[in-house]
Parts: sequence; C-alpha cells; structure tokens
Amino acid sequence: MDIQTLKSDIFIDIATSEAIKNQIPFIITDEISGVNITEEPDRGTLFSLSYFENCEALTNITKVIDKRIKYFIIVQEICENIKSDLLSELQFYDVMFFTSDQDNGKLISIKVTSEMDEESCRSMGHIKMEVTIINHNESDENKERQSYVSTAALNLKKCKFNVGLASLYPYSMIKNKKYLKTFDPLQIDDINGSDVEIIKIIANYLNATLNLHYVHRNEENPYFDSDYLKFVINGSLDACVGGLYKIYGDIVSYSGIYSTQAIVWVYSVERNTRSWQTLFGKMHGLYIFLIIYIIYSIIWKIVCKFDGEAVSMKDTLLYSWGALLGTTSLQDARTVKQRILNILYLIMSLFLSTYVSCQIYSYLTIVEPPPHYRTIDELENSDRIPYLVPVSKYFVKDKKYETIANASRDCINFEDCEIKLINNKASTVLIDGHLPFLQSRTAVNDEARVLRVANEILTIYHEMIIRKYSPFVESYNKVTQRLFESGICRRLYDEAIGITVVDKAKIANKNILSNSYSCTVGCQITLLQLAGIFYILIIGCFISICIFIIELLSYRQKQF
Repeated sequence: MDIQTLKSDIFIDIATSEAIKNQIPFIITDEISGVNITEEPDRGTLFSLSYFENCEALTNITKVIDKRIKYFIIVQEICENIKSDLLSELQFYDVMFFTSDQDNGKLISIKVTSEMDEESCRSMGHIKMEVTIINHNESDENKERQSYVSTAALNLKKCKFNVGLASLYPYSMIKNKKYLKTFDPLQIDDINGSDVEIIKIIANYLNATLNLHYVHRNEENPYFDSDYLKFVINGSLDACVGGLYKIYGDIVSYSGIYSTQAIVWVYSVERNTRSWQTLFGKMHGLYIFLIIYIIYSIIWKIVCKFDGEAVSMKDTLLYSWGALLGTTSLQDARTVKQRILNILYLIMSLFLSTYVSCQIYSYLTIVEPPPHYRTIDELENSDRIPYLVPVSKYFVKDKKYETIANASRDCINFEDCEIKLINNKASTVLIDGHLPFLQSRTAVNDEARVLRVANEILTIYHEMIIRKYSPFVESYNKVTQRLFESGICRRLYDEAIGITVVDKAKIANKNILSNSYSCTVGCQITLLQLAGIFYILIIGCFISICIFIIELLSYRQKQF
C-alpha cells in the first residue's frame, strides 16, 4: 500500500481496517514499487492500493509498476487530461483508477483499454469510464447503483491478426507440412481442423484480418518443442493454436480450456471364425453324456445278470451307443426294472439330441463378441503385445503403465503403431481423437477391429497461447469460453474428424460388442451352413467303399 502525502491518513485508516476485517495480508510502504517480488506470483494473488493527490503524479507511473500486479489507484480529481503517450503505456498494465464526484455523489472508476488505430494498425490507449451512482442518504441495503461504459468492445478494424498454427489431428491438419519451416505463411485452402475454424470465429469477432503462419512441433512428443514461443514473446505472433497445452508457465497468456482429450490404451480384436474345432469347443459338456452312457451299460449288465439273463457286454455297449445317437433301438426289456432303466436312458438320449441341436443352431447363427478388456490390468494379463514409440513411451509416471511399457516393442510413429496393432493383434497408446478414424478405416463387415480400455492414462486440457499482456487477451478469453460452453468447440472437433466417421466408429464399436446374428430373416439354417455334415457323409461313404473293395479282394484271394 503506497502513501503519497500526509493527507492520506484517513485513507490509510480505512484501507487497513478493511484489510484486517477481511483477513487480507498487507504491507504499508511509501513507494509504489517498494515491494520487491522475488518469486513468480500466481495471477490475481497480488494487488496494490495507492492514493494520489493529483494527476500530475501519474506521469512516470509506468516506470515503477509491475505487470504481474493488479493496481487500484485512488486519485483526488478526475484525470481528464491524461496524456495519450501515458495511455499507450498503461494499456499493457492491469491498472484501474478511482475518483469521486462529491457534488453528485458519484464514484467513478476509470480503466485504460486498447483501441486500434485504423491507419497505422497500432494499438493505442483508450479510457473506459464506469460511473456508479451512490445515494449516501440511504442505507447500504437500499443504495441505488447504476453504471455505464463509454467505449465499445475491442475492434481490430481489419488489421492483421497474426496467428501461429501447429499441426495436431484433429485440431489442425496442414498439407505438405514436411516442406514448411516455422513462421512460413499458410493459406486457408491448405489447412483444416477444429482449431482452424475456431480461430476464424475469433478473428471475425475481433474484426481482424487473419494472417496464419506455420509453427513446427513434434506431434508424438510435443512437450519439448518451444522454439516458436520466441515469435509470440517478441510480438511477431499474437497467438498460437493447434491443440497446444498450458505448459509454458507465465511467459505467455492462455485462452482457457476449450477442449479435452484422453490418452488411452487401444487393442486389436477380431471375432472367431467358424470352424468345426470351435463347434466342438462349444459342446464342452458332452463328456457328461459319455459318463451316463457307461453307467447305463454297467447297470444294464448288472440288472440282467440279477434277472438271470445272459447278456453280452459288447452288445450292451453297441446298442446303448446306437440309442444314444438315435440310430438304433435298445435291447428288449423283459422286466419292470429294465423298462424303467430304458425309459430313463431314452429321455437322456432325447436331451442329448436337443443339446447338440441347440449348439449347432447357435454355432451356425449366433456370432459371439470377441474378448474385450475393461481395465488396464485385464489388458496387461492378456496376450496382446504392446507397441510404443521409444522416444515418448515414458511420458507418464504410473506403475501400471510403466510395467506394460517396459515389455513393449518399438514402432516409429502413430501410423506405424496402428499398422502393427492390426497386423499383430497387439495393443498401443493413442490419442482418443485418432481412434474413431482408425475404427472406421479398419472396420470389417461394419464391426470394429480396434477397441479402447475404459481407463484413461491421462487427460489433456488444450489451451491456445496468447502473447503476454496483449491488448486483446480479455476479448480472446471471452469468445473462446463462450464457444466451449455452448458446445461449438466439441461440434467443430467432431466435424474435423468427420461426422460420418464418428457415426461409423460408434456403430462398428457397438456391433463388435454385441451378440449379432449372421442370418437376416428367421435365422434359417441353409445347406451351405450344413456343408460340413455332407463332407463327413462323403468321407464315410468313401471309407466304406474302400473297406468293401478290400473285403472283396480278400474274399477272391481265399477262393483261389
């Protein structure tokens, strides 16, 4: 807190009592620059409250104030004669002036803002005055407050709005980017993406002419590329977009979060193809019928012996097997015990026939979903081999992730990882925005071949970069947050991927996880689906013919 003259004693008393009342730490000093800041403060944590007797004392104020601090300055008179060069300097600081009109009971707040000069395209200082009318004769609860602003919103008046564009799907896609260098000019026809559309909206809101430049950044490992920041800091670029992050501290300003994106594990899936091996695998309970068949044969032999009948064990096994398969009848039952035993065995045979029929019907019609993994632990315990880019595989410190990363194999970039993911039935790490396009592109019969684990490795919050203390930071933040809150940013994100691509990916993802039917009407089993039975019949006939020929030749040899 700064003291200009001894006449400010009343001001000091009021200010200190309010600070103590609201538990605000404060320092009293006789100079506006008396507090030495040794550490970088968080935005909005420090402010200075100062008192000046007249406007002449403000002449050299820009030489002592700090851009990191918010200043509230109370002056005794209305500073209508502030020089234009002082205004041009103050526009880059967070300063608000207050004065009072005792005759009309008005509290006047004055803030210096920017206004673009149309001819020179230079940002000039401009006064924005808010007048609050206070009726001192009424209680605090009934005070009437009115305010008006004498200036319009920021208008760049078609001057150039210089923006750097980095490449990151689906925020910004740039044609022939491998031939470009940082700060090379870009044409609107050569770029697309959600950030491109957003920056067009912002430029239109600011009434500016959009001037785009390319900035190089490694998409797989973007956290170490910061060469383009010098163009923002020195004023060559007013802002940078293209799926950037808030990772550069306080050397630049930010737009606020306008998009989030997850980094996830993805893995390859595929429905099992039909084969007779899978059919027998489905009928894994057949051994129960074999056990019952053996038990029946033994019991039948015991019962017949108890009844005094001579029965061959060979004939018992043969007739029991034929009855089980429905190809022959059981042996004649002569006693009540034998009849009951045969009835129960026939019921079991009918149940076997029903069980086998249901399994064949299911095998020929219902296609079950492939194995899928809901958690990272399930993926780790699976047979999926992970493929990761070596230079960026340890981008997060997590034990579960590092365990899989340590056992991973190498791939060159996102595209190479996607190829190896499909070809080797493996797993990899992808940005969530890449997944819909990959699912749509690799889908087979409208079914996805790539799924994601529900758990997210990391959630990325995207923010655009703005030049520090730029005169349009406030307007930029305002329009960006309005676009985000209205859902327009998400809509543009989906459109950048492709609405049809997103829809196809959702359908493919749903189809692969459902118990779909291969038939379309009534699930009718066709002869084509039963072809295996005919193959077995043909093989059996061929074997029978071969045995018949062998027996015939053997019989003729005995005749001679």
